[in-house]
Amino acid sequence: MNTHIRNLLLIITSIATLALANGCALFGEKNETSPASIQPAGKVSAADLPALAKINFQQATAAALAAVPNGSIIEAKLKIEDGGLVYAFKIIGADKKSQEVMIDAGNGKVIPDGDND
Repeated sequence: MNTHIRNLLLIITSIATLALANGCALFGEKNETSPASIQPAGKVSAADLPALAKINFQQATAAALAAVPNGSIIEAKLKIEDGGLVYAFKIIGADKKSQEVMIDAGNGKVIPDGDND
């Protein structure tokens, strides 16, 4: 094998090994994790979720409605989204458009909308 090709292959292999060792995704793969402050480990049943939340439903509702002034909640649930515990609200705004608002079940903050649709 040509020395230049061998060196090039060694460099490519080294880069790939370092990237994988550092948890980087290669070739456009996504490794999504939630920005939520509570990330339950293992399989958790829906019945166990309220005990894990640090804020209650009323606090989450107030935060969601503050994020969408003059909005009306049409759906609400406590769930694990991308590994994080969140309150998910579907809200109809004053403009009559539906939007989803995620509230961190640990600190009550709105989680910015990324790909959480």
